Amino acid sequence: MVVVDSSALIPLAWVGRLDLISATFDEIRTTELVRDEVLVDGKRGTAALTAFLDDVPACETSPQAEEVASLEGIAVADASVILLADDGEELLLANDKGLIAVARTHGVECWWVTTLLLKCTKEGVVTSAEATDILYDLVDAGMNLHPKVYSQTQQKLDELGE
Repeated sequence: MVVVDSSALIPLAWVGRLDLISATFDEIRTTELVRDEVLVDGKRGTAALTAFLDDVPACETSPQAEEVASLEGIAVADASVILLADDGEELLLANDKGLIAVARTHGVECWWVTTLLLKCTKEGVVTSAEATDILYDLVDAGMNLHPKVYSQTQQKLDELGE
C-alpha cells in the first residue's frame, strides 16, 4: 500500500506516467486535501489526474493535521499524507524534500519519484531505456530534481540495463 502526495502525482501526470504507481502498488490512497490540490480546472495534467484518482480513495484529513503542520512548519496537506501513511504503516510516495524529511522523523518509509522509477525498472515494468526517457521527461516537464540525484539515478538505470 502507498499514500501518494501531490508532489509525486503532478509530475507523473505531466509526462503521462501515473500508471507506474498502479503497476507497483496494489492499493493506493491519498487525502482529500491532496485531491483538492491536484484537481484544478485548467491546470496541466488535471485530466489525467482526474481519471487516475477516480479509483484512488481520498481519506478524510486527520484532526491532528493542523497541529502537526503548525509544529513541523509544513502545509496541512503534507501533514495529512504523513498522518495517513503513519496510521496505516504505509509507504509515502512524494517528491518534496521537506515533506519527506518530516515524514521520516515520524517513522514513515518514503519513496521519491526516482525510487519508483528504479523499482519499475527492476521489476520489468519499464526497460532501462524507457526509464531513462521518463527521467528526462520528468525533469524537462519541470519536476524538481537535484543534478546529483539525476546523475546517480541515471547511473543506476544504466547498471540495470546491462
